[in-house]
Amino acid sequence: MSDGTGGVDEVTRSELAAVPCVVQDAPWLTPDQQIWLVAVASLVAGAARLLAQDPGTAIEHGQLDRMWALLDHAIV
Repeated sequence: MSDGTGGVDEVTRSELAAVPCVVQDAPWLTPDQQIWLVAVASLVAGAARLLAQDPGTAIEHGQLDRMWALLDHAIV
């Protein structure tokens, strides 16, 4: 049974949600690295929500594939 979180616990979801707010307080990271961290955190959190809400559609219509392609592009 789906708990609506895509298998991600509350602590992890909270940490992923905080990344865009706290990354600006990391001056040792370059702007590119900050953007990368925000993109990765957003994609991971979004994929979990997508799987929790409608896994069949996410898989059948290639939504996860598109998210992973964005992730690949973000980390290159």
